[in-house]
Amino acid sequence: MSPRVSTSWAGERIVYHLHDDASGASASILPSYGFNLFDLRLPVNGEVRAVVASEPGFAENPSRPARNGFPILFPFPGRIRDARFTFAGIAYELAPNKPPHAIHGFAHEANWDVIEHGVEHGSATLIGRFQISRNAPEALHRWPADAILEITYRLAGSKLTLDASVTNPTERPLPWGFGLHSYFRFPFDGREDRSTTRLVVDASEFWVLSDSLPTGERRPVDGTPLDYRRGLSMADLLADDALTGLSSDPNGNARLIDEALGAELRLTYGNTIREMVIFTPSGSAGIVAVEPYTQMADGFSLRDRGIDAGMRILAPGESDELELSFESIPIELG
Repeated sequence: MSPRVSTSWAGERIVYHLHDDASGASASILPSYGFNLFDLRLPVNGEVRAVVASEPGFAENPSRPARNGFPILFPFPGRIRDARFTFAGIAYELAPNKPPHAIHGFAHEANWDVIEHGVEHGSATLIGRFQISRNAPEALHRWPADAILEITYRLAGSKLTLDASVTNPTERPLPWGFGLHSYFRFPFDGREDRSTTRLVVDASEFWVLSDSLPTGERRPVDGTPLDYRRGLSMADLLADDALTGLSSDPNGNARLIDEALGAELRLTYGNTIREMVIFTPSGSAGIVAVEPYTQMADGFSLRDRGIDAGMRILAPGESDELELSFESIPIELG
């Protein structure tokens, strides 16, 4: 029985469930609303717990696409100032879904196509595809080129892996950025005492923000409240921080450490991710968004000013790939 893929219905929406029966881990994905992985359960030091946060009944009546589960941000993460930009000498206007700005791309509430599901190489696997012209055609004229994003979720043991592939199917250059607005329950057991938690992010710099947009200035985190390298407690964390200078540590670019439970959730992005946004939503104690981005928000404006924001550009027919993973690991308590 392990691993396996099953399906269920939430009202009129189909939900795909990845299972690893040996560990008890599971992941639930809603393809019709952004291919959102809204429920992830991993073994946390002997007990399977929900580590991803979403509102009750999300699958039946999904809403607030950037406030639940794992919203997929593409072809740009974060805000674009005043919902407009220029690329290759052409001006584009976006829908101002965070007035007066645009935010988080076109994919996070679109109806994705399921390409394949089953067991592959010992993992329960689900593959989804988003193409602007097919799944968000109303946005096609707002972007310099059509784009295809393919996401593969794999679940095995206590580890979830996300593989992403971006392809330019057009004859024009494709600027793109990718992000996850991933929400985690922390502490993992939902207790009110958060004093024995630590959020660790191996980032050496932060972006200076004004009205949630980067000014273009980066500063060292040394000696500031934004130094996450030793770990910040969820007990008093109020964050809307943009970090950069991430290491490519194979032991995890970010770690959610719950010392009371003797466990951590290790988030590994290698060198594919260069920015990290940390956000604690107001009125939602015990929830933190750890958001890996390939580029900083407002990338076009920064690029026009000669500031490297991480924007990627694919030539016609080219593809690029990313790999991210989320793994529950027991820790030894001192």
